[in-house]
Amino acid sequence: MYKMALVSAIFTVIVLLLVNYIFTHSWGLSSSTKQPFSVQGTSIVTADPDQAIVYFTVSKTNKTLVNAQDEANTFVNKIVSDLQTLGIAKEDIKTDNYNSYPNYTTNFTNPNMPIRQDSQTIISYSVNESITITIHDTTKVNDVVNAVTKDGAENISGPNFSLSDAKQKSLTADARTKAIEDAKQKANDISKAAGINLGRITNIQEGNSGSPVPIMYDSKAVGMGGGGVAPTQINPGQSTINETVTLFYDTW
Repeated sequence: MYKMALVSAIFTVIVLLLVNYIFTHSWGLSSSTKQPFSVQGTSIVTADPDQAIVYFTVSKTNKTLVNAQDEANTFVNKIVSDLQTLGIAKEDIKTDNYNSYPNYTTNFTNPNMPIRQDSQTIISYSVNESITITIHDTTKVNDVVNAVTKDGAENISGPNFSLSDAKQKSLTADARTKAIEDAKQKANDISKAAGINLGRITNIQEGNSGSPVPIMYDSKAVGMGGGGVAPTQINPGQSTINETVTLFYDTW
């Protein structure tokens, strides 16, 4: 009986020691794995804009509305024809706004009368049209501006340089890939310096991406005043896309 009790006591002590060992090491394992770790990567991609937009207006006034409309239509058709000669497609020449209105003169009655009865008389009609030109070959911007200026267009503004949708998407994808590569390199450098073991990427967040800022020019600043001025010289510069991504890692 004494031997059996001794064996039982020893067995119980061994079991307790094993349970304590397993519990202690399991607790330490769970507390040392999968600690949150994140790092941010950035990239900047620059490219030449591949399209530009020029705006101008047409304004014609005549004694009759029909004649004012005919003059405006003739004027616009001449500009469209000249632009097509330069290779601008007709679908890239768009009317944004069209309006017509009468012009009045006021006939004043005797100002000494107790009640003034002023009357208005239509003396002419005006037709205004706003036109937008989209230029897909930016090397033609100077020629387009010179052409509409020579034809006598009014209120010329632009060009507004930008990236087409296709180029914007392609450059954004490139910038995103470079930002991810930058984040991975930073994660490796930081983890080695800190003695951290990186696990799998658990999440990724994209943010702070910047669309390229359109480049605009004032028509007055580039000599669009009419005959006798030097040919227009406009440089498109470059557009910049910024991308930022944050990678989240498991660590141990």
